Amino acid sequence: MKKLIVLLVVLVAFQLTQAQEKVWLGKRITNTAIFLDPTEVQMFGSITQLTYDQSTKIKNYRKPNQPNATKNITRDVDEATKSRQYIPFNFGGALPIVSKILTDKKAKSWEIFAEVGVTTQFEWRHMDTGGIKRNNLNSDYRINLNYVRAFEKSSYRIRMFHVSSHLGDDFISQQGITFAYPTTMNYEQLDFTYFRDINQKYSYYLGAGSVIRPESTRLPFSYMLGSEANWKNSERKWGWTAGINIKGHQTTDFYPNVKIAAGPAFFSSFKDEPFRIVFEYYKGHIPYSQYEVEKVSWFGAGIYFYI
Repeated sequence: MKKLIVLLVVLVAFQLTQAQEKVWLGKRITNTAIFLDPTEVQMFGSITQLTYDQSTKIKNYRKPNQPNATKNITRDVDEATKSRQYIPFNFGGALPIVSKILTDKKAKSWEIFAEVGVTTQFEWRHMDTGGIKRNNLNSDYRINLNYVRAFEKSSYRIRMFHVSSHLGDDFISQQGITFAYPTTMNYEQLDFTYFRDINQKYSYYLGAGSVIRPESTRLPFSYMLGSEANWKNSERKWGWTAGINIKGHQTTDFYPNVKIAAGPAFFSSFKDEPFRIVFEYYKGHIPYSQYEVEKVSWFGAGIYFYI
């Protein structure tokens, strides 16, 4: 893995030393958006009804206090917490660092950019005493450094990122948590993703990654694949959008976590990605917080856009 990091640094340094006209701190010139990736740095908010699986079994889950040990676990979910209203939202954006257009039509280009975002999750729960209480469950903080090389109908992204997960005060108080312990959701990862445009409406992507933090409590490997479709009426700015995203992590036995969505979209000449209002469905392990071992499903509606 150290060799891969060195290779990435050499690749970036080579691009920066080429005698070409570059743009520093300009606009994004490539598009690597994956709006259905639950951990994507973007602007989104969803209101969903979440249901926990009755039990969860993981073969290779690492004990927080024994990072080198694994065990089979079964976590039963009581009826009181089995179903709740779940509200994840994200605030984040990209910061272009340096880019270069290699042709006049932007058919070939490269860029380096950073992304910073935070994903927070709330719940609305009916209380036994009556009324509804809103609880702050968790916040995940994320910073990415990306190198993208774009061609006429395809592109690839090499990304290194850090993510750290922190339980919310409401959750800590309700659960009576009085101590901290290592979590599998604090780590650094290096990944590679390939993007391909089939035509102006359809595209797909696939990628793989590995944790690079030494002696991490998280098992290293992960994968992601998916497809998106955007139908735009040439005479109107409104159209339709749909897609599917599938992710898996070695930490949770490579279980395929699936998110699908469809709905109307507002297209603009100023942005590559539209403003989306979609109905969404997710099934798999919770994509946020150190409780990712839990299997859930949710259905709801969300708003997605990029800044």
